[in-house]
Amino acid sequence: MPIKSWLAVDAPLRSDAPHRRAGGTHRHILRTWMLAGALVGVSGAAFHGWRALLILALTVVSTFAVDLSFVLATRRASSGRLSRTFLVGLIAGLTLPVDVELYVPVVCGALSAFVGNIIFGGWLHPALVGRVLVQFIFLNHASLAVMGGAVLLPAYIFTGDATASVSTRYYDGWLDFEGEGAQAIELQSPQRALRAFAEGKIPPDGDDYFEPLLRDVLPPWPDAVLGAVPGGIGETSLTMILIVGFFLIYRGYLKWQLPASIFLAAFVTVAILPVGLADGYRWFPVFAVENGRAVGLAYCVYHLAAGQLGLVAFLIAGDMHSSPMRVQGQILFGIGIGSITIFMRLYGVVECEAYWAVLIMNTAATSIDRLTRRRTLGTQPPREQAALA
Repeated sequence: MPIKSWLAVDAPLRSDAPHRRAGGTHRHILRTWMLAGALVGVSGAAFHGWRALLILALTVVSTFAVDLSFVLATRRASSGRLSRTFLVGLIAGLTLPVDVELYVPVVCGALSAFVGNIIFGGWLHPALVGRVLVQFIFLNHASLAVMGGAVLLPAYIFTGDATASVSTRYYDGWLDFEGEGAQAIELQSPQRALRAFAEGKIPPDGDDYFEPLLRDVLPPWPDAVLGAVPGGIGETSLTMILIVGFFLIYRGYLKWQLPASIFLAAFVTVAILPVGLADGYRWFPVFAVENGRAVGLAYCVYHLAAGQLGLVAFLIAGDMHSSPMRVQGQILFGIGIGSITIFMRLYGVVECEAYWAVLIMNTAATSIDRLTRRRTLGTQPPREQAALA
């Protein structure tokens, strides 16, 4: 029966899976990954309100409905598909901002299941396929533009209403802000500020170019790490992402080389690529020093905490179906994701920049596996065999 196969989650891992030495079954790995995603979602709800949980629920239910309809229509199901479907819907919901209209997560979940999982078969990350398609379909939807959003104030975490927000020109930090009668504060997204700086749109303060960005535009560093910044439900809380990511690494379900290569490649890329200043483009911004402070280094570090990079590095890029199998391949995979993300953030598409980077590298995963495959002793490479023949 297809429903029984759809519900079955006890099947062992494939013999060629990259996580075969983790000591767990397919069920254990998927459930652990789902728990990690759920914790990130709860963390996002703390800063953006209970509506975040509603967005996640709608995305998951929509993904379930489409996938179950396909199973019933074709009478084809694979063991463990239920858990896989839940994880796809959860990840898709984590990529959405909390203030979207309620039909957006429904469409996102449906597209993730139908286009990403059924049509493409999962070789492109299904949740990201749904997310970028939603970005195209609702191109003029203000909530999907990476401009900014509301963050609940400390006294109203989980319970506050993000629509009861205020904007301010003077902001010293999330913990210190007191908005009379307000439950949330409107802030600019960090990646939008970084893009504006790269385009030379942030006016300098005398001879200081990086200082105005770090002092007046970007959120305080503790806010960026804690998660008190605008963004997708699962994108903002770097602290929670690191906690669940290290747990996945500890359990052996995620190779540490993958997130490490993503962050390292992103740092090197942003340290080299030029930014637009009043006197022209400046290469190697990492070496910028103003008033005796390493402002260039701070600028580069902010890029690592901004946007979707953390969520991608620890919860998305390591997807078993769409990433390379071997460690060497995952390092190349991570280098591509990190460098493409920064390039797109500075000069290309700001919205979903890290998600586009993953999808681009998904298309190269098979080639990377072929490039990094192990050679069997006593055999010749295919080209030499063809030459001898």
